[in-house]
Amino acid sequence: MISYFSAMGRPSTREKLLDCAESLFGQHGLEGVSLRTINQEAGLSPAALHYHFGTQQALLEAILERRMPSLMERRSRLLDALSETDHTPTTRDVLAAIVMPMAESMVEDWDKGLRYVRLIHRLQADRNLDPQFVIDRWPGGVERLQPLLRQANPELPPALIQFRLNLMIELMLQSLAHGAPPADGDFETHVSSLLDFLTGGFEAPNSGDRPR
Repeated sequence: MISYFSAMGRPSTREKLLDCAESLFGQHGLEGVSLRTINQEAGLSPAALHYHFGTQQALLEAILERRMPSLMERRSRLLDALSETDHTPTTRDVLAAIVMPMAESMVEDWDKGLRYVRLIHRLQADRNLDPQFVIDRWPGGVERLQPLLRQANPELPPALIQFRLNLMIELMLQSLAHGAPPADGDFETHVSSLLDFLTGGFEAPNSGDRPR
């Protein structure tokens, strides 16, 4: 039997904890937030979070699980399309496969999308998000990014492509995490300008200095 509050869309205890933890981790990082603080912010008993998740790592994985599968599925479809085309994809095409799934999720639900992007940005900045763990847990064809970028930029050495890809992801997250809500096409312009900027930087001539 569905209760009145469930029918009205009242968030479950688990969802309330996930929302609060996602917001707090995005603001303060994993080290800056205690499990007790999350319980207090959610207005729940000190034992609530331990009952539902047990550990901070399990909590973080549950937060990522809410949106990562759909993001990776979108990214995989875009990469499939690029891999199946009969012409060499451009740098902008490949970078769009990284940027657009996250940007589209923000347009669909601004508050939830922005909160998630800010979390990923903070985890990335604090080096608390293991890329290999994400790839193994939520496959989305990310391993195809470098080969596609090498096709688009055959003059760039592989080490420089990896360096620029990592830098591009950091800049993308920072830009989206501080984006303004969609209004009169402003966010669409923001994303388009971001892609232009990232493409220009990625395709810059090689100075000959290898990144250290």
